[in-house]
Amino acid sequence: MNLVNEFIKYKWQAKGRHGIHSPFVYDFIENVLQTTFEGQELNVISSYTHFLKKCHDEIEFQELGAGSKLLSNKRRVSSMYSLSSSRGKFGKLLYALVSHYSPKQIVEFGSSLGVGTLHLALSNPLAKIQSIEGCSNTHAFTVKSFPKKLSNVEFINSTFEEFCQQKSESPIDLLFIDGHHDGKYLLTYLDQLNPRITENTIVVLDDIRWSSSMLETWNKLVADKKYHVSIDLFRMGILLKKPDQVKQHFILRY
Repeated sequence: MNLVNEFIKYKWQAKGRHGIHSPFVYDFIENVLQTTFEGQELNVISSYTHFLKKCHDEIEFQELGAGSKLLSNKRRVSSMYSLSSSRGKFGKLLYALVSHYSPKQIVEFGSSLGVGTLHLALSNPLAKIQSIEGCSNTHAFTVKSFPKKLSNVEFINSTFEEFCQQKSESPIDLLFIDGHHDGKYLLTYLDQLNPRITENTIVVLDDIRWSSSMLETWNKLVADKKYHVSIDLFRMGILLKKPDQVKQHFILRY
């Protein structure tokens, strides 16, 4: 897969709010994509990310998924942070999603260093967040280093498969999948969690163009009739079951 060609195609097709007739997606552009955050939350994020950028600790990584294309199995924390998808504008996206829609039950696949987790946790202190990480060494580092005052996060050391197989009937309000990066397994996880994905669930998928497999799976999900709204932000994709809406796909400028 040629990522440069994919980006050119995305830029050519991406739209802003003008010409968007879906009230939900127009609201999403106005109150999520175009929002900013500041104040105490920004200070907490800045402090933690500064620590990660300067941290030279090394983690012996237990590879369970598709793996990083740029890092070896022994990884310096600062290098891991530099490749984090949840920093910068995509971290702000996670923060804005939770701030605007107020999901109460959040599940994150792929804690890594907890950067995405921190954005999710700060935006709604009342939300309960389960953050799943398969690598026990990464899990241990993040539990030790994560800001201790945020008590609404439960870090779980488990494979995604094991978590999916747990019997739970509680609905997931926001599902963020940032790990494994294999299209076949992504479909499996979504199928297993489908009973917990309601018409109000926001499904956020990271690295939808990580590989040909991921892009092919993303296109399958866009075409899947059970997801009525799909949003392409190039790096991330968003899926929603909205049975009251006509099925539509949106490629949005971000």
